[in-house]
Amino acid sequence: MLIINGEIPALGEITDNLDCPVITFGLTKECDYFADNISFDEHGYGHFDLICNGTKEAHIDLHVIGRHNIANALSAIALAQYYHIDMDSIRKGLLAFEGTERRFELKGSFNGVTVVDDYAHHPTEITATLTAAEKYPHKHLWCVFQPHTYSRTRTLLKEFAQALSQAENVVLADIYAAREADPGDISSRTLQEELKKLGKDAYYFPSFEEIEKFLSEKCINGDLLITMGAGNVVSIGEDLVNK
Repeated sequence: MLIINGEIPALGEITDNLDCPVITFGLTKECDYFADNISFDEHGYGHFDLICNGTKEAHIDLHVIGRHNIANALSAIALAQYYHIDMDSIRKGLLAFEGTERRFELKGSFNGVTVVDDYAHHPTEITATLTAAEKYPHKHLWCVFQPHTYSRTRTLLKEFAQALSQAENVVLADIYAAREADPGDISSRTLQEELKKLGKDAYYFPSFEEIEKFLSEKCINGDLLITMGAGNVVSIGEDLVNK
């Protein structure tokens, strides 16, 4: 049995001639499992009507934000129903799920500023996280991004800039090298310049201490601050919350 996103390109190339049941999910009516009447509440949590093979089966309430999590919920529902789990248990399980560590994880607040951390370190993930953040109540959105590895930053430089340009305010930390040596020809300043080409001013600071000082001075009550990346950028938000 294959449960697959029905909106991916060239779906037929993957599913044609498979010798197993194929179940599609997604946000379009052509999918076997489809979310209709999507809405988001004041916390940014998703709600939708579950349509299965053209028939409304239930209303689903989630405790996570973003359209991508609605798609995730649809795939979970499809799998649960395949194994004959009753709808009441499915609905309760989805409502009880509050997300995973480092995926739009609420860290706390400082001076009325909500601090969230997310592991996003690829342009597609960044776009999904920032799109979800738009549904979360806030005055101004601050994204603190720490690029992960020099090679990835170089390869996806334009894509990173395009994804980050969605944020109202962008603050860049130095690249998290992981096991790579600094090649000397790519840095967060390179990404800053790429963002400027798109008309987006971004702030860059070489140390976490400088970033924390800047944010503590610039963020105001009601703002949303997201630390983003696969490295140790999470400590910036934690330090601000714990001061």
